Amino acid sequence: MKVGPRLRAFANEVLPATIGTMRSDGSVQLNPVWFELVGDSFVINGGTGRAWLRHAKRDGGRLTLLLIDPKNMWRWAQIQGRIARAATEGADAHIDRMSMRYLGTPYKNPKADRIIIEIEPLRVTGYGPEGAWDLSAD
Repeated sequence: MKVGPRLRAFANEVLPATIGTMRSDGSVQLNPVWFELVGDSFVINGGTGRAWLRHAKRDGGRLTLLLIDPKNMWRWAQIQGRIARAATEGADAHIDRMSMRYLGTPYKNPKADRIIIEIEPLRVTGYGPEGAWDLSAD
């Protein structure tokens, strides 16, 4: 799916994000994450041993990313998607880039077992000032 210009502009802002995955007992796990939009994919970085990653892989790669404007909580986007790609190569440099985006400094924590997760959006819901977000199958 293609991310439209309004959603792209929103996702290019530095916003808090929460990733949601399904545990094996059916309950939902929510974790804060940093993200960036690259092309039409939402990209995050995590540790290879993270529970949310294990849950997503067990659930066919399905996960949800929630973006909320910290200045206006009624401006938000929920991206339901699937893991399109997971790679460890370049993950250390990627977490430094994400840290610069969010904190303005290189990543200070240990970079052990980092992984880049590319999320393909399948459905987007939410609301912005012009109404629902734009996402197309074109």
